[in-house]
Amino acid sequence: MPVVDFEKMSDEILAIDEVMRYVGFTDLKGSIVYNKMKKGKTSLKNQEQERKFSTDLSTIKKMQGIFDESLGKVTLIHMIREKIHQLIYYVNGLMVYVTCERNVDDLHLLQIEKNIKSIIQKHI
Repeated sequence: MPVVDFEKMSDEILAIDEVMRYVGFTDLKGSIVYNKMKKGKTSLKNQEQERKFSTDLSTIKKMQGIFDESLGKVTLIHMIREKIHQLIYYVNGLMVYVTCERNVDDLHLLQIEKNIKSIIQKHI
């Protein structure tokens, strides 16, 4: 795994916009490496649910790998839920999981996604 200043990277991602909620870094086995909730926000999952979700991220990655040869590797998954947007970036043996508020319009969310990608590329 690459050497990464997870705290600095998390702070930069969470500072992108007021709608940012959470950043988590998970290895490809599904173990949480580092996570941080934006100050003033509350988690929608408890600690056990967070661990379970991290494990599920690994399973999702493996399932998507079936099509890597024909379609190319997955680099970003965007899930839209009733309460939040979930963005999962796959890069250099890490999964970067980011959430933001659900009330973000599409164009604004695209800019947020670009900003997150830029921060990830700078640090990893």
